[in-house]
Amino acid sequence: MNLTTSMVHSQESIDSLVNHIESSFSSHPSESIYFQTSKDIYETGEDLWFKAYQLDAQTFGLSDKSKTLYLQMINPKDSVIWQEKYSIENGIVSGHVYIDEKLSEGDYFLEGYTKHSFYKNDTTGITPVRKIRIVKNIARSEVTKNPKDTTFRFETFPEGGNLVSGLSSKLAFKATDGKGNPVSVEGAIYEDDKFLCGIKSVHDGMGSVPFTPLVNKQYKIELKNGKIYPLPEIHSQGMVLNLRGQDKEHLNFLLSQTEGLPHRQIYLLGQMRGMICCMAKGILKDSLKISIPLENFPYQGIAEFTLFDSSMRPVAERLVYVHPQKKLYITAEPEKTSFTIREKASIKIKATDEKGNPVRANLGISVYDRAYNNPADPVNILAYCYLSSQIRGRICNPAYYFDEKNSDRKEALDLLLLTQGWRRYVWNAAEPEYQGQPFLTDEINGIQTLKSKKKDKQNEGAEQLIQVFGAEGNSQFLWTDSTGHFMVDPDMMKTLQGGYVYLKPMLSKEFKPTLELVDYFLLIDSIRKNRPHYYPIAVSYHKKEQPLDLLVISSDSTILLNEVTITAKGHKPFRDKMMGRLDSLTQMNLNKAWVCECQPVYLNDYYPGYTHHPNGKYDKVKKLPVEGKGYRIIKYSPMMVVEDIQEIVYSGPLYSDEELLKMNNLWRTKGYYGKREFYQPDEVDIQLSTPDARNTLLWTPSVITDEKGEAEVHFYCSDINTGFIGVVEGVDGNGLLGNAKCEFRVIRK
Repeated sequence: MNLTTSMVHSQESIDSLVNHIESSFSSHPSESIYFQTSKDIYETGEDLWFKAYQLDAQTFGLSDKSKTLYLQMINPKDSVIWQEKYSIENGIVSGHVYIDEKLSEGDYFLEGYTKHSFYKNDTTGITPVRKIRIVKNIARSEVTKNPKDTTFRFETFPEGGNLVSGLSSKLAFKATDGKGNPVSVEGAIYEDDKFLCGIKSVHDGMGSVPFTPLVNKQYKIELKNGKIYPLPEIHSQGMVLNLRGQDKEHLNFLLSQTEGLPHRQIYLLGQMRGMICCMAKGILKDSLKISIPLENFPYQGIAEFTLFDSSMRPVAERLVYVHPQKKLYITAEPEKTSFTIREKASIKIKATDEKGNPVRANLGISVYDRAYNNPADPVNILAYCYLSSQIRGRICNPAYYFDEKNSDRKEALDLLLLTQGWRRYVWNAAEPEYQGQPFLTDEINGIQTLKSKKKDKQNEGAEQLIQVFGAEGNSQFLWTDSTGHFMVDPDMMKTLQGGYVYLKPMLSKEFKPTLELVDYFLLIDSIRKNRPHYYPIAVSYHKKEQPLDLLVISSDSTILLNEVTITAKGHKPFRDKMMGRLDSLTQMNLNKAWVCECQPVYLNDYYPGYTHHPNGKYDKVKKLPVEGKGYRIIKYSPMMVVEDIQEIVYSGPLYSDEELLKMNNLWRTKGYYGKREFYQPDEVDIQLSTPDARNTLLWTPSVITDEKGEAEVHFYCSDINTGFIGVVEGVDGNGLLGNAKCEFRVIRK
C-alpha cells in the first residue's frame, strides 16, 4: 500500500469513527432535567415548591423541545405516591407538590421525565432525580447519619486502562464500604515481597501513585488493615496514555509504547457529551507528547480522550475535567446581616460570566429556616449537571468539587475521574438494541371506537367530534381523524389546566362510542426501574445543636402551621368542581327521595317500604331533602297500620368517580396540574396580630436579571427568630450554570 492510499484509508476510518459517535449520541435522549426545590426538608402537610430546568444534553442551554413534564414522587419503598403533569414553557417549569399529612418520615425522590429526556430502551441514561427529606415535626426530627457497614471494598485503576511492562503510568485506587461510603486507607505496594512504595488515600478513600511495573515481577498491595490485593494484569507490551499537566490553555499528554515496537500512527480523539471537539494524530516511536488547546472545548465539564492505534482500535481512555471557570458567577447579598421579626428584607443578586461581564439569567430563589437544610443531600445545579448526571456510580458529596473554598478540589476531582469515570474501553462491545425514539408525548392521545353493530354507514370512517372539559367545567371541541385517533395538544391542555381533562363523545349513545386513552405513567413505571439510580451520598456529619424556636401559639391555644397559605387546608380536594357538579346533577336526576309538607315533615321513598304517602300519591309540591338534615320516616302495613317510625339524618346517594363518568358517558385522564401562588404577606398582612410562623420566607422561581446582570428580591420576615439561608440557582439559557448561597439572622427586638 502506498502512502497516498494509506492516508485515504486513515481518513475513511476517521470519518467512520466520527459518524459512529455522532449517530450513537443522536439516538440517546437530547435533554437533561435538573430540579431545584424551595428547601431540602419538608414537614407533612406542607407544599413542596419546585422548579425544573430542561437543558440541552450537550450544551446545557435551555431546551424547548419537550412541552410536558411527567413528575413522580417515589417513597422509600420505591412506590409512586404522587404523579402529575406540568406545562413546560421555554425550557422552564415550576409548580408544587402537596406533602400529604399521612406520609411516613423518610427520604423521598422527585423523578422527572419528558419526551426527549426518557427513551424506552435507554438503559444507560440516568433518571433526573432530587431527594426530599420528609419529617412529621422538624423540632423532633432525627439527624440523618450514614449507616455503618462492615463490608470493605478496595479497587485499583491504571490510568488509561492497562498496566504495561516498563511504561510509567499512574495507579489510582479507591476504598469504600458496602454502602458506597468512602473509607480512608493506608498501605504499601510490594514487588516480589519487597517494599516498593507507600500508598495513602488523600480524598474520600481515593489516592494515586506513579508506578512502572515489570511483567516478570509479582506485585501486591497490603493495607494496614491486613488485607492484601493483587494488582491488575501487567501487559508485556502496549501503549499507555498519561495526562502530564493542565494549565489554563492546554492539556499535555504523554503517549508511550513498549521499546522495540515499530513506529505507528496514532489518533487522540477528544469529545464532550457526544460533541467531537478535537482529533490529534502523530507518529508514535517510543514516546510522543501531545498538547491539546483547551479552546477546542466550548463548555465546562468532563472531556473524554480516547487513544486509537493505526487500525482505529481504541487502546486507552482518560477523562479530564476542563474549564471549571466557565460558569455563571452569582452573588447574593442580603441588605443586612440580621433583621428583626416582620421586618421587610431584601437580597441583591448579580450574575456575570467568567470575565465579569453582566449576564441576563433566569434564576430560582428561595429563603428558608436553616433547620430545613439537609447536609445529607449534597446536590446543586453545578454538581448535578456537570458531574452526577455524566458518570455512572454513586458519587460522595459531588458539591465538594465545585466549592471554591476547597483548595484541593481540582486534584480531588481528577482522582474521582481516574477511579469512577475510569473504564476499560467498550467501543467494540455490541450496541444494545436501541431505537433512539421518544415514547412519551407532550399531548394526550387516544382513539374512539364505535361498538354498535348498527353503525350508521355515514359515520364509518368519518371524523367525529369530541367535547373536552377542564376540571372547572370549561370546554373545547376537537375532531378525531378518519381512524378515530385524536389528540389534546399542549395549548388546549394549558387552556383546560387544573388537573384532570374530561372527554365526551358527541355521538349519541346508540352508537356506543368508547374512548381509549394512553396512560404514559403506566409506561414510565414499566421502564424506570431498569434505569440507573445513582443518587449522591454525603460523608458522615454532625449537626450542630441549635435552639429551635418554640411553636407559635395563638391566644386560643391553636398551634399554627409552619407555612401559611391563602387557601384552605384541603390542598387536594376529593373531587374537583367538574365531578362535584356531576354528583349534584346525578342526585337530582336519579334520587327518588322527596319531602312532603305535612306536619310533622316526612321523608318519602328513601328507605324501601318507608313512605308517608303510599304509591307516591301526593298532589302538592314535592321538595328535595336537604343533606344532613333530620327527618321522620314511617312504614305502613298493607292495611295502613303504622309498623315503624324512625328519626334519621338524610344522606343522599353518593357515587364514585367511575360511576359518575359512566353515567355521563365521560372519560378522563391527567392534564396539567393546577397552578398555585406561593404566599407572601404584603404590607397589610404583616401588620395583623395573627402569629406568623412561616419557615419559608421566599420562593420566587423565575427572577430575570437586567442588562446589568442585577436583580433584587424583597420579602417580609416571620416571627421565627433564627438563622435563614438564601439559595440562588439558575442558567443564562446558553450553557452557563451557577449557584450561590447567603445567610442572615432574624432576631426579636
